[in-house]
Amino acid sequence: MHIKRIFKYEFWPFWLFYIPAYCYYFYLAIKAKRWVYFSTLNTCMDYGGAFLSSKNNYLKFIPKNWMPRTVYAQKNDLFEKTQKLLSENNITFPLIVKPDMGERGKNVALIYSEKELENYLLNIKEPVLIQEYISYPIELGILFFWDTNNKPCISSIGVKKFCEIEGNGKDTLEKIVLKNHRIAKRKNILKEKFKPKWQQIIPKGEKILIEPIGNHNLGTTFYDGRKYYSEEMLSWVVECVKNIPGFNYGRLDLKIENWSAFRQNRGVKLLEINGVNSEPIHIYDPNYFILNAYKDIFYHMKIIYLLSKNKMDKKAPTVSLLEFLRGANKVLKKKKISKLLYS
Repeated sequence: MHIKRIFKYEFWPFWLFYIPAYCYYFYLAIKAKRWVYFSTLNTCMDYGGAFLSSKNNYLKFIPKNWMPRTVYAQKNDLFEKTQKLLSENNITFPLIVKPDMGERGKNVALIYSEKELENYLLNIKEPVLIQEYISYPIELGILFFWDTNNKPCISSIGVKKFCEIEGNGKDTLEKIVLKNHRIAKRKNILKEKFKPKWQQIIPKGEKILIEPIGNHNLGTTFYDGRKYYSEEMLSWVVECVKNIPGFNYGRLDLKIENWSAFRQNRGVKLLEINGVNSEPIHIYDPNYFILNAYKDIFYHMKIIYLLSKNKMDKKAPTVSLLEFLRGANKVLKKKKISKLLYS
Protein backbone atom coordinates (compact mmCIF):
# COMPACT_ATOMS: atom_id res chain seq x y z
CA MET A 1 0.00 0.00 0.00
CA HIS A 2 1.21 3.50 -0.85
CA ILE A 3 2.24 5.24 2.39
CA LYS A 4 0.09 8.32 1.65
CA ARG A 5 -3.08 6.19 1.63
CA ILE A 6 -2.49 5.18 5.25
CA PHE A 7 -2.49 8.72 6.62
CA LYS A 8 -5.37 10.09 4.52
CA TYR A 9 -8.79 9.02 5.79
CA GLU A 10 -10.34 9.32 2.30
CA PHE A 11 -8.57 6.04 1.47
CA TRP A 12 -9.45 4.14 4.63
CA PRO A 13 -11.80 1.16 4.32
CA PHE A 14 -15.42 2.29 4.52
CA TRP A 15 -16.18 0.17 7.59
CA LEU A 16 -13.17 1.58 9.47
CA PHE A 17 -13.81 5.25 8.73
CA TYR A 18 -17.48 4.90 9.68
CA ILE A 19 -17.01 3.26 13.11
CA PRO A 20 -17.92 6.50 14.98
CA ALA A 21 -20.97 6.89 12.71
CA TYR A 22 -22.15 3.36 13.56
CA CYS A 23 -22.08 4.29 17.25
CA TYR A 24 -24.08 7.45 16.56
CA TYR A 25 -26.58 5.44 14.51
CA PHE A 26 -27.28 3.12 17.46
CA TYR A 27 -27.94 6.19 19.62
CA LEU A 28 -30.37 7.61 17.06
CA ALA A 29 -32.10 4.24 16.58
CA ILE A 30 -32.68 3.92 20.34
CA LYS A 31 -33.95 7.49 20.41
CA ALA A 32 -36.30 6.82 17.49
CA LYS A 33 -37.43 3.49 19.00
CA ARG A 34 -37.07 2.01 15.51
CA TRP A 35 -33.99 0.25 14.18
CA VAL A 36 -34.82 1.11 10.59
CA TYR A 37 -36.31 4.56 11.21
CA PHE A 38 -34.80 5.92 7.97
CA SER A 39 -36.98 3.61 5.86
CA THR A 40 -39.85 6.11 6.22
CA LEU A 41 -37.97 8.36 3.79
CA ASN A 42 -37.75 8.13 0.00
CA THR A 43 -40.75 5.87 -0.56
CA CYS A 44 -39.67 5.74 -4.21
CA MET A 45 -36.66 3.63 -3.09
CA ASP A 46 -36.40 0.35 -1.20
CA TYR A 47 -35.25 0.86 2.41
CA GLY A 48 -35.20 4.61 1.79
CA GLY A 49 -32.30 4.10 -0.59
CA ALA A 50 -30.03 2.44 1.97
CA PHE A 51 -29.25 -0.32 -0.56
CA LEU A 52 -30.80 -2.48 -3.30
CA SER A 53 -32.67 0.40 -4.89
CA SER A 54 -33.40 0.21 -8.59
CA LYS A 55 -32.22 3.43 -10.23
CA ASN A 56 -34.57 2.73 -13.12
CA ASN A 57 -37.60 2.86 -10.80
CA TYR A 58 -37.15 6.53 -9.96
CA LEU A 59 -35.09 7.90 -12.85
CA LYS A 60 -38.01 7.12 -15.15
CA PHE A 61 -39.85 10.07 -13.57
CA ILE A 62 -37.16 12.57 -14.62
CA PRO A 63 -37.83 14.51 -17.86
CA LYS A 64 -35.77 12.93 -20.63
CA ASN A 65 -34.09 16.18 -21.66
CA TRP A 66 -32.50 16.41 -18.17
CA MET A 67 -30.83 13.00 -18.41
CA PRO A 68 -28.47 11.10 -20.68
CA ARG A 69 -30.34 8.86 -23.10
CA THR A 70 -30.77 5.65 -21.10
CA VAL A 71 -31.95 2.07 -21.66
CA TYR A 72 -32.60 -0.64 -19.12
CA ALA A 73 -31.22 -4.11 -19.91
CA GLN A 74 -32.25 -7.26 -18.04
CA LYS A 75 -29.59 -9.82 -17.18
CA ASN A 76 -31.20 -12.46 -19.42
CA ASP A 77 -31.77 -10.20 -22.44
CA LEU A 78 -30.25 -11.39 -25.69
CA PHE A 79 -27.47 -9.10 -26.87
CA GLU A 80 -29.40 -8.48 -30.09
CA LYS A 81 -32.25 -7.00 -28.04
CA THR A 82 -29.84 -4.66 -26.28
CA GLN A 83 -28.35 -3.60 -29.61
CA LYS A 84 -31.84 -2.82 -30.88
CA LEU A 85 -32.63 -0.72 -27.77
CA LEU A 86 -29.41 1.26 -28.23
CA SER A 87 -30.23 1.90 -31.87
CA GLU A 88 -33.82 2.95 -31.12
CA ASN A 89 -32.60 5.42 -28.49
CA ASN A 90 -29.72 6.71 -30.62
CA ILE A 91 -27.08 5.72 -28.06
CA THR A 92 -23.67 5.33 -29.67
CA PHE A 93 -20.19 4.39 -28.44
CA PRO A 94 -18.56 5.26 -26.16
CA LEU A 95 -21.28 4.71 -23.58
CA ILE A 96 -21.61 4.23 -19.83
CA VAL A 97 -22.84 0.97 -18.27
CA LYS A 98 -23.73 0.66 -14.59
CA PRO A 99 -25.58 -1.87 -12.41
CA ASP A 100 -29.18 -0.81 -11.84
CA MET A 101 -28.71 -1.47 -8.13
CA GLY A 102 -25.05 -0.52 -7.89
CA GLU A 103 -23.46 1.36 -4.98
CA ARG A 104 -20.39 3.59 -4.56
CA GLY A 105 -19.58 3.45 -8.28
CA LYS A 106 -18.88 -0.30 -8.30
CA ASN A 107 -18.72 -1.85 -11.79
CA VAL A 108 -19.44 1.40 -13.61
CA ALA A 109 -17.64 1.22 -16.96
CA LEU A 110 -17.00 3.35 -20.02
CA ILE A 111 -17.48 1.04 -23.00
CA TYR A 112 -15.97 1.74 -26.42
CA SER A 113 -17.20 -1.13 -28.62
CA GLU A 114 -19.91 -3.74 -29.08
CA LYS A 115 -17.44 -6.49 -28.15
CA GLU A 116 -16.62 -4.76 -24.83
CA LEU A 117 -20.32 -4.28 -24.13
CA GLU A 118 -21.13 -7.91 -24.88
CA ASN A 119 -18.35 -9.11 -22.55
CA TYR A 120 -19.51 -6.75 -19.79
CA LEU A 121 -23.11 -7.95 -20.03
CA LEU A 122 -22.05 -11.60 -19.99
CA ASN A 123 -20.13 -11.04 -16.74
CA ILE A 124 -22.33 -8.64 -14.79
CA LYS A 125 -25.20 -11.12 -14.10
CA GLU A 126 -27.67 -8.39 -13.07
CA PRO A 127 -29.85 -5.69 -14.68
CA VAL A 128 -27.96 -2.64 -15.92
CA LEU A 129 -28.52 0.88 -17.16
CA ILE A 130 -26.80 1.80 -20.41
CA GLN A 131 -26.40 5.54 -20.91
CA GLU A 132 -24.96 7.85 -23.51
CA TYR A 133 -21.60 9.21 -22.39
CA ILE A 134 -21.87 12.85 -21.33
CA SER A 135 -18.54 14.58 -21.95
CA TYR A 136 -19.27 17.71 -19.91
CA PRO A 137 -16.06 18.56 -17.99
CA ILE A 138 -17.56 19.22 -14.53
CA GLU A 139 -19.14 16.47 -12.39
CA LEU A 140 -20.88 17.26 -9.11
CA GLY A 141 -22.45 15.46 -6.18
CA ILE A 142 -25.17 17.67 -4.65
CA LEU A 143 -26.78 16.56 -1.39
CA PHE A 144 -30.36 17.81 -1.13
CA PHE A 145 -33.26 17.39 1.26
CA TRP A 146 -36.64 18.87 2.16
CA ASP A 147 -36.43 19.96 5.81
CA THR A 148 -39.15 19.36 8.40
CA ASN A 149 -40.86 22.56 7.25
CA ASN A 150 -40.73 21.35 3.65
CA LYS A 151 -38.09 23.93 2.78
CA PRO A 152 -35.57 22.83 0.09
CA CYS A 153 -31.96 22.65 1.26
CA ILE A 154 -28.57 21.89 -0.30
CA SER A 155 -26.11 20.86 2.41
CA SER A 156 -23.17 19.52 0.44
CA ILE A 157 -21.58 20.08 -2.96
CA GLY A 158 -18.71 17.89 -4.06
CA VAL A 159 -16.72 18.56 -7.22
CA LYS A 160 -15.15 15.52 -8.87
CA LYS A 161 -11.80 15.95 -10.65
CA PHE A 162 -11.11 13.07 -13.01
CA CYS A 163 -7.75 11.33 -12.69
CA GLU A 164 -5.18 12.84 -15.05
CA ILE A 165 -1.41 12.51 -15.08
CA GLU A 166 1.19 14.84 -16.60
CA GLY A 167 4.48 13.80 -18.13
CA ASN A 168 7.82 15.21 -16.93
CA GLY A 169 9.96 14.16 -19.88
CA LYS A 170 11.93 11.69 -17.71
CA ASP A 171 9.58 8.97 -16.43
CA THR A 172 7.66 6.26 -18.23
CA LEU A 173 3.91 6.05 -17.84
CA GLU A 174 4.42 3.05 -15.56
CA LYS A 175 6.69 5.03 -13.23
CA ILE A 176 4.31 8.00 -13.13
CA VAL A 177 1.40 5.70 -12.24
CA LEU A 178 3.38 3.98 -9.49
CA LYS A 179 4.25 7.36 -7.95
CA ASN A 180 0.59 8.39 -7.86
CA HIS A 181 -1.01 7.20 -4.61
CA ARG A 182 -4.51 7.43 -6.11
CA ILE A 183 -3.96 4.93 -8.91
CA ALA A 184 -0.84 2.91 -8.03
CA LYS A 185 -2.98 0.03 -6.77
CA ARG A 186 -4.62 -0.21 -10.23
CA LYS A 187 -1.31 -0.65 -12.06
CA ASN A 188 -2.21 -4.05 -13.54
CA ILE A 189 -5.48 -2.75 -14.99
CA LEU A 190 -3.86 0.43 -16.28
CA LYS A 191 -0.97 -1.52 -17.80
CA GLU A 192 -3.46 -3.35 -19.98
CA LYS A 193 -5.49 -0.23 -20.74
CA PHE A 194 -2.44 1.84 -21.79
CA LYS A 195 -0.32 -1.01 -23.14
CA PRO A 196 1.22 0.90 -26.11
CA LYS A 197 2.37 3.77 -23.86
CA TRP A 198 3.17 1.86 -20.69
CA GLN A 199 6.95 1.79 -21.13
CA GLN A 200 7.21 5.08 -23.03
CA ILE A 201 8.62 8.26 -21.50
CA ILE A 202 5.79 10.80 -21.40
CA PRO A 203 6.89 14.19 -22.79
CA LYS A 204 6.99 17.09 -20.37
CA GLY A 205 3.61 18.80 -20.14
CA GLU A 206 1.69 16.05 -21.96
CA LYS A 207 -1.47 15.15 -20.06
CA ILE A 208 -3.18 11.76 -20.14
CA LEU A 209 -6.70 11.26 -18.83
CA ILE A 210 -6.44 8.04 -16.82
CA GLU A 211 -10.10 7.67 -15.90
CA PRO A 212 -13.10 9.62 -17.27
CA ILE A 213 -15.49 8.21 -14.65
CA GLY A 214 -16.08 10.20 -11.44
CA ASN A 215 -15.39 7.33 -9.05
CA HIS A 216 -13.11 7.76 -6.03
CA ASN A 217 -12.04 4.10 -6.28
CA LEU A 218 -10.77 4.78 -9.80
CA GLY A 219 -8.61 7.73 -8.82
CA THR A 220 -11.04 10.64 -8.94
CA THR A 221 -10.35 13.41 -6.41
CA PHE A 222 -13.30 14.96 -4.56
CA TYR A 223 -13.18 18.63 -3.62
CA ASP A 224 -15.37 20.77 -1.38
CA GLY A 225 -17.52 22.74 -3.83
CA ARG A 226 -19.90 24.49 -1.44
CA LYS A 227 -18.55 27.85 -2.61
CA TYR A 228 -20.33 27.20 -5.91
CA TYR A 229 -23.77 27.17 -4.29
CA SER A 230 -26.31 29.45 -5.96
CA GLU A 231 -30.05 30.01 -5.88
CA GLU A 232 -30.13 28.92 -9.54
CA MET A 233 -28.53 25.61 -8.56
CA LEU A 234 -31.11 25.10 -5.81
CA SER A 235 -33.97 25.96 -8.20
CA TRP A 236 -32.74 23.43 -10.76
CA VAL A 237 -32.45 20.69 -8.16
CA VAL A 238 -35.92 21.46 -6.77
CA GLU A 239 -37.50 21.30 -10.23
CA CYS A 240 -35.72 18.00 -10.81
CA VAL A 241 -36.64 16.17 -7.59
CA LYS A 242 -40.22 17.42 -7.67
CA ASN A 243 -40.75 14.86 -10.41
CA ILE A 244 -39.93 11.94 -8.11
CA PRO A 245 -42.84 10.81 -5.90
CA GLY A 246 -41.91 10.42 -2.25
CA PHE A 247 -38.35 11.75 -2.49
CA ASN A 248 -37.07 13.39 0.73
CA TYR A 249 -33.30 13.14 0.98
CA GLY A 250 -30.42 12.18 -1.27
CA ARG A 251 -27.49 13.09 -3.47
CA LEU A 252 -27.79 14.02 -7.11
CA ASP A 253 -24.79 13.11 -9.25
CA LEU A 254 -24.72 15.23 -12.37
CA LYS A 255 -22.53 16.78 -15.04
CA ILE A 256 -22.54 20.39 -16.17
CA GLU A 257 -21.09 22.06 -19.24
CA ASN A 258 -19.84 25.08 -17.27
CA TRP A 259 -20.52 27.01 -14.07
CA SER A 260 -23.17 29.11 -15.82
CA ALA A 261 -25.26 26.04 -16.63
CA PHE A 262 -27.74 26.42 -13.76
CA ARG A 263 -28.23 30.12 -14.43
CA GLN A 264 -28.75 29.49 -18.14
CA ASN A 265 -30.86 26.40 -17.40
CA ARG A 266 -29.03 24.33 -20.01
CA GLY A 267 -25.96 22.14 -20.16
CA VAL A 268 -26.96 20.07 -17.10
CA LYS A 269 -27.42 16.29 -17.16
CA LEU A 270 -28.50 14.18 -14.17
CA LEU A 271 -26.59 10.88 -13.98
CA GLU A 272 -28.26 9.28 -10.95
CA ILE A 273 -29.74 9.89 -7.50
CA ASN A 274 -28.82 8.14 -4.25
CA GLY A 275 -31.00 7.92 -1.13
CA VAL A 276 -30.30 7.81 2.61
CA ASN A 277 -26.94 6.12 1.98
CA SER A 278 -25.74 9.35 0.33
CA GLU A 279 -22.50 10.76 1.65
CA PRO A 280 -21.67 14.48 1.72
CA ILE A 281 -18.73 13.86 -0.60
CA HIS A 282 -17.13 17.24 0.07
CA ILE A 283 -15.68 15.61 3.20
CA TYR A 284 -13.23 13.67 1.01
CA ASP A 285 -11.47 16.85 -0.07
CA PRO A 286 -7.73 16.09 0.51
CA ASN A 287 -7.43 19.29 2.56
CA TYR A 288 -10.45 18.60 4.77
CA PHE A 289 -9.83 17.94 8.47
CA ILE A 290 -11.06 14.59 9.77
CA LEU A 291 -12.91 16.06 12.79
CA ASN A 292 -14.85 18.36 10.45
CA ALA A 293 -15.63 15.34 8.28
CA TYR A 294 -17.17 13.49 11.23
CA LYS A 295 -19.03 16.63 12.27
CA ASP A 296 -20.59 16.82 8.80
CA ILE A 297 -21.45 13.12 8.76
CA PHE A 298 -23.19 13.38 12.15
CA TYR A 299 -25.03 16.50 10.98
CA HIS A 300 -26.48 14.63 8.00
CA MET A 301 -27.31 11.59 10.11
CA LYS A 302 -29.24 13.87 12.45
CA ILE A 303 -31.10 15.38 9.48
CA ILE A 304 -32.16 11.89 8.39
CA TYR A 305 -33.29 11.12 11.95
CA LEU A 306 -35.33 14.36 12.23
CA LEU A 307 -36.98 13.85 8.85
CA SER A 308 -37.78 10.24 9.74
CA LYS A 309 -39.17 11.17 13.16
CA ASN A 310 -41.37 13.81 11.56
CA LYS A 311 -42.87 11.16 9.30
CA MET A 312 -43.16 8.58 12.09
CA ASP A 313 -45.08 11.14 14.15
CA LYS A 314 -47.53 11.20 11.25
CA LYS A 315 -47.85 7.40 11.47
CA ALA A 316 -45.63 6.61 8.49
CA PRO A 317 -44.59 2.92 8.64
CA THR A 318 -41.02 1.66 8.85
CA VAL A 319 -39.47 -1.52 7.52
CA SER A 320 -39.00 -4.21 10.17
CA LEU A 321 -35.50 -5.07 11.36
CA LEU A 322 -35.93 -8.64 10.07
CA GLU A 323 -36.85 -7.45 6.59
CA PHE A 324 -33.91 -5.04 6.61
CA LEU A 325 -31.49 -7.79 7.64
CA ARG A 326 -32.78 -10.00 4.85
CA GLY A 327 -32.04 -7.18 2.43
CA ALA A 328 -28.59 -6.68 3.92
CA ASN A 329 -27.89 -10.38 3.46
CA LYS A 330 -28.76 -10.08 -0.24
CA VAL A 331 -26.28 -7.21 -0.54
CA LEU A 332 -23.51 -9.27 1.09
CA LYS A 333 -24.14 -12.17 -1.27
CA LYS A 334 -24.14 -9.81 -4.24
CA LYS A 335 -20.82 -8.27 -3.14
CA LYS A 336 -19.23 -11.71 -2.80
CA ILE A 337 -20.35 -12.62 -6.33
CA SER A 338 -19.12 -9.27 -7.66
CA LYS A 339 -15.73 -9.79 -6.00
CA LEU A 340 -15.39 -13.21 -7.60
CA LEU A 341 -16.28 -11.85 -11.04
CA TYR A 342 -14.16 -8.69 -11.01
CA SER A 343 -11.22 -9.37 -8.72
